[in-house]
Parts: sequence; C-alpha cells; structure tokens
Amino acid sequence: MILDQQFVAHLYAPTDGPDATAAYRRLKEIWRGCALLLGMTEPVPGTGLPPVPPDHLDDVVAEGEVAIAGLEREGADCQAILRRHHDLLTLSVALAPPEARLPADGATGTRWPWWRTQDYQWTTLVAEHLPLMIGEARLHLTRVEAGAGIRAAAAELHQSLHALLPETAGGPPGPQPGVVLADGAAALWEHPAAPDERARRRFVLAIRPDADPVASAWVWSNGDTGIPPLARYLAHAAKLRYQLRVWRRDDQARQLRDSIDRLGSQLSELGAGGGAEADLLRLRRFDALLLRTGLQEMHRTVEIAADNLTRAFDLEGMLTPGGPFADDAALARSFLERLDDQLAYLAVAAERAALASASGMPPATGRSVEPAAGRPPAIRPTHTRGPAPWPAVPAEAPCEPGLSAGTEDPDPARNVFVVYGRDEPARRAVFDFLRAIGLNPLEWEEVVSRTGKATPTLGEAVARAIPRARAVVVLLTPDDVVHLHPGLHGPKEPRAEREPGLQARPNVLLELGMALAYQPSRTVLLQFGELRPATDLGGLNYITVTDTPDFRSKLASRLELAGCRVRYPGQDWLSAGDFGALHAYDRAPGLPPADAPALPPELPGGGPEAVRKRSGSGG
Repeated sequence: MILDQQFVAHLYAPTDGPDATAAYRRLKEIWRGCALLLGMTEPVPGTGLPPVPPDHLDDVVAEGEVAIAGLEREGADCQAILRRHHDLLTLSVALAPPEARLPADGATGTRWPWWRTQDYQWTTLVAEHLPLMIGEARLHLTRVEAGAGIRAAAAELHQSLHALLPETAGGPPGPQPGVVLADGAAALWEHPAAPDERARRRFVLAIRPDADPVASAWVWSNGDTGIPPLARYLAHAAKLRYQLRVWRRDDQARQLRDSIDRLGSQLSELGAGGGAEADLLRLRRFDALLLRTGLQEMHRTVEIAADNLTRAFDLEGMLTPGGPFADDAALARSFLERLDDQLAYLAVAAERAALASASGMPPATGRSVEPAAGRPPAIRPTHTRGPAPWPAVPAEAPCEPGLSAGTEDPDPARNVFVVYGRDEPARRAVFDFLRAIGLNPLEWEEVVSRTGKATPTLGEAVARAIPRARAVVVLLTPDDVVHLHPGLHGPKEPRAEREPGLQARPNVLLELGMALAYQPSRTVLLQFGELRPATDLGGLNYITVTDTPDFRSKLASRLELAGCRVRYPGQDWLSAGDFGALHAYDRAPGLPPADAPALPPELPGGGPEAVRKRSGSGG
C-alpha cells in the first residue's frame, strides 16, 4: 500500500559564464514563487539562514559548499534551501505537506492526484526559467508497504507507481531496471531514461516505511543544511549532460575538416597561383586549433564530472546494468571517447592545413581510408576522410642518433607494441586480433633484438621499442591483488583503498608511463574486467574489452587514428581473437576459479625475470 506522496526538486544554475547573472535572477524569481505559490514564508529554524538570498550574484559566498538562504511553510514539511556548490548554485525544494498523505478513503489509484497537481504547480513556477539552468531533477517519493517489492525493485511496484505520475513523465515505464539502496531501504527508477542530453531528469523513489530517515538523508537532509548525496551526484550528472548539449549544439569540427579538405584540393590544382586559398587555409588551421583548445577544455570538464560521480556516494551494488547510475557512467565513457576521436582528427586537419598552405600542395594524396567492405559504418567517426599517412618516425619520438628507423621495417606503420602482464589468454586474444587486421604486434624477442644487446634491461628494451611502434596497446588486466597499508589509512579512506582490489602488474604500469611519455596520442588502453581505481590514471580514456564486433571496431578505429595501416578483410576480423572466455572478466580478489589456467613454472634460478624472457613483455 502507498502511504503518502512527496516531491523533491533540485535546480542547478551556473555561477560563472555569460549566463550566470541572468540565471541567478531567475533563481530569485523561483525563490519568490516558493513563497507566493507554495506558501513558504518562514525562515528554517535552527539554521541561521536568511529567508531571502543576496540581491546580486557578486554578493554570494565566492567558493566552496555553503547554504545561502532557507524558507519553510509553517506547520508542514515543506522547505526550500539555496546552496552554493563550488561552481554551481543549487536550489532544492522538498514538499511533504499533510495533504500529500494517504487519503481518508484509502484511494491510492489514479484518483489520488497529488503528484500530478504538485508537478503542474512546480512546472508553472519554473518552466520559463529552465533554459538558463544547467539541469533539473525531480523526485517523486512515496512510502510503500511492500518491503519485498522494494528490495527486488519489482516491476509490479514500478508499474503501480508510474500510474500516479504526471503525463509529462512519459509513456509506460520502459525496460530500465530499478536501483536498490543499501539494506533494501528504497528502490529508485528514472522516467524516462532518454535522450542522453536531457536537461530534466525525473525519478521515482519507493521507500520502506521504517527507512524514511535513511532515504531523507540521501535525498534531502541528514539534519543539517549540507547538500545531500543524491543532489551532489545529480549536480555532476547535470554538468555532464549539459556539456553534451553544448557539444552537439556548437559542433563545427566536421564542417571545418571538410573546408580544409576542399581548400587543400583547390590549392593542389592552383599551385603557386593559389595565394588567396593558401591564406584562407591558414585561417582555417587557426580555427581548427582554437576549436581543439575548446574541446580539450570540455574534455577535462567531462573527466572531472565523471570522476566526481564516483565520489558523491558509494555506488557499490547500485550500478545495475541499464539503471540510471550505470547509464551515467556509460554516457561519460562514450562522450570522452567521442571527444578523443574528434581531438585527434582536428589535430590531423590542422597539420594537413599547415603542410598544404606552406607547400601549395595537399599533404595527403593517394591513400583513402573510406570504410572497407565488412566494416560497420556506424562505428566510424562522422566524416569519411581519415588521417594522412604518418611520417616514418613519429614526431613525438625522434630516432636515436646513428639509427635509421625508416630502413628497419618494410612497413613500420603496421608495428604495434603491446604491454601486458601475466594474463596469457588476454595477450593471445589481442595479438590474434591485431594480426587479423593486418598489424604486426611486436614479439618480445624481436624487441630485444632491436636493442643490439644480448642482455638489455627492461627499460632499454621498452625505450627502444616504443618509438619504433606506430601505436602502443596497453592491456590493463586484473593480475595483482593490492590495497593500501592499514597504517596509512586516513579518517575517510575510500573502500577501494581499504579493501583488496585488483590491479595490473607493476611492469604494465611502468611501461604505460613510458608509453605516455613517448607517444601519448598513440597509446591505447584496454581494460579487462574490474580494476582498482588508479588515481594518476583517472583522467585517461580507455576501451572496455568485450567479445563484440563493437569493441573490435572501436579498437581498430583507435589504431587507425594513431596512424596504423589497418586492413579490414571481409567480415572475419569482427570475430577475431578469443575474447569470449577470458577469466579477467569475472576475476575477483581471492582464490582463482578452478578452471583457471595454471601459471607457467619458473625456470631454475628464475623469478619474474625468467618468466618475462620466455613470455614477452609480461611481468
């Protein structure tokens, strides 16, 4: 049985930028509406907060997390709190008045319209102001005598609650699963869960009657004026989706690349007589560099938002596949990958423009990277021209004196240096796939032979191999069980530091650092299974390994962006490499599964180095 209906809303506005002042004025209009329309006219007792926000944005506390103003409706659980949360202003409203409790006649079907009525009032109050906001979240809360349904986030409970929502919540509930809070205190669903760039998010939260304090502390307050965990999380998610809206609205990268291609072709035809075209091409190169700088800033903003999503509260057990929190994480990864691709192509376009305007000839002729037969076009970037061929030696890694990289390999654009640990099946799958698309993963003995020494150190071998490879692929497999020493724990140490977690081998992390120093833009990270977060690697973008054509096509695209001469023979490459039965996907701290492959025996007098010399760069 549904016992009541409650409503919570969080509005997020910028504190800087061209719209910040106007957005603050709109927040003040909404604040006045809370008094006039919702009856909130009294200060919140015990907080010391003024009932009216400062007149101007410049008068608001300059930084940090602080409550600015508070209002409530006397004799009812109705409050409004305005907070500063770093670079956002958050206006939060909670409504649980007596009229929202179970009707006297016990009618709880569509005849109980409080959610709908309240949603209409709130929309009337905020609708005209929303275009200046970063985002909005609306939460419809209810206490329900259905403990089993809450603990299972049951579809039947989901359906019954959806029937009480306003029509603006969308059609029938879709397939998105619910998320269950710790100890089964509440279950959460989002309505609807699309599109990706949505500015307004709507949730339903079903709460066990005895768990109201737990849910309140998560959604609204634990008794103080600090921002609650869910509101903090949704603020970072709003930033993420706002950046996606800006990117889609203002994207000029494709038009700019097309313009550079067109001008390059014209300059090729005109030769020395194309002075005006050369000048315009230089301007377009400047435009590409400016756009790339803006996208780099956006990339960093998205990285920070994605990282902060994981810090708002402990998401363990709440990343239900298809649920709202898993959806946010997947969106962040996908968005960062798309930004990475666009940044790489803009860099190539700027380089081509510079070469063409300086020489009067197009920098790339005779090679087309149109999608080959069998390659899914949806996985390709939005344009059809690929990067120009890279020079024989990458600019980031000049050749050592006395060595000629151009004569060592018949086709250096096929060379890939693979960094891996102890997971032999994972290494074998990657090597098989690389060979299937026409690339040459360098074997360890081949790497050693290139040093010219019989017994090179690991550093010498890797330092010699990385500059000679057109790309570096790093396999982050869950090989080691690690955690922070208990004697170094801080007062609020995250669970990932306190409990054993899985991490790649030390040699992999060391060689990854060397690869990022030599060839940062041509290093591809592959993550197998679940890994312990590595602080210094948190901002890096990686590809999650799956046994799907999508993963294989994505990896091939990244390698092509790095300048590798990728070939797509028919359809076989879409299933190359045995990625289907890897133990890395479900490996956990503790004993290995019974059918896990045994480790190779050590050679006499061996140890890790002996294993390394037999198996390649694995540590």
